[in-house]
Amino acid sequence: MASADIDYARNVKKFEKLVARNRWQVNNLPSWWPGVKAKPIIISEGDSWFDFPVKSLTDVLGVFLRYTVGLQNFGMDSKTNVIDFLSRDKQLDGIFFRLERSGDHAKELAAKQPDKINGVWEDKYPSQTLYSALQNKTIRKHLQLICISAGGNDMVNGVRHGVFHTYSGNWQTSYDHELLVETAKEIAEHYVTALEYRDTFAPQAQVLTHVYSYAVQLHSGTSTQFDLKDAGHLITQLLKFLKLDFIVDPLKSIGINVKDLGEYTLTSEANLHETFNELGWPENPVDSENPKSGIGVNVERAEFIKAMLDTLHDQMQNIPQLYEQRTGKQLKGFHCIDLRHEVQDPKYWADFIHLNGDGYKIIAEIFSKKIQEII
Repeated sequence: MASADIDYARNVKKFEKLVARNRWQVNNLPSWWPGVKAKPIIISEGDSWFDFPVKSLTDVLGVFLRYTVGLQNFGMDSKTNVIDFLSRDKQLDGIFFRLERSGDHAKELAAKQPDKINGVWEDKYPSQTLYSALQNKTIRKHLQLICISAGGNDMVNGVRHGVFHTYSGNWQTSYDHELLVETAKEIAEHYVTALEYRDTFAPQAQVLTHVYSYAVQLHSGTSTQFDLKDAGHLITQLLKFLKLDFIVDPLKSIGINVKDLGEYTLTSEANLHETFNELGWPENPVDSENPKSGIGVNVERAEFIKAMLDTLHDQMQNIPQLYEQRTGKQLKGFHCIDLRHEVQDPKYWADFIHLNGDGYKIIAEIFSKKIQEII
């Protein structure tokens, strides 16, 4: 079954209890007592690099299905994204409040209430916001780190809706450079708003984020799809048969109503190569021996993708200046990890935008080292 020492929550009340219990143990039990340790208190917020594949909607449900009908890669004991690895990192040994949702855009960082768009199933089961989480007194008192992954979906969305032009013979003249920069600037502004929330409610907390790795290894697009159309009826019947009806309310508390899963299939809106094709950019090479491998990207496409992520990197480096312009204060406690040159081998990628477990493990190790360094 799932490991009992997984210290994370997606429900604010559960997270508050984890934090309060840990601090009570530290304050009231001798330091030699087994398990007594002041664990780092961390909020994670972001997109699919922290939530792949849609773990925010499948945690508890996945554990149940894994150990009843054998469905794989959904449970809390499956490590398929950065936070899965970090929350199980014994050296870090933190307590995480996970707000991330696959598909979310950076403007969620600035939202006071869920915007109910962009993230997977946000309209039906909206994720909590950073702002609302910081309203909890226990959380803001003990919070040590806000860990963020955001901006990739915004960049791809901007590229696919205005930045790209019909191929004109050279990648440098086939896109709107100014619009690309404006898209990245908007992301940086959302980060500054999140930093202002940190200053107001938990000024002691560090903020850690990253710039994405160059996604030039695969052109296969995202292959993850979930069709939940008929799952609700099956799960309801299984629960009744196994006399586990009591799990329905806990599932509902984290945003999974097994009686109303509805019709939903997750499909990618982030496959840049579809737009490359539509606008006549040079085609990607094909492996004649394995044409479905997806390995290999035309150099013109690869150069643009690098330029896109370099543009995001440049604007992220500009956050301290934006912060000072808006607040009149010098920015402190903000850290951005440059991952652009990491995991540059096809073996680490699941598809065009997501790493596989081996890739996320490497990225999580980089995060863990940095977190232990700053807190």
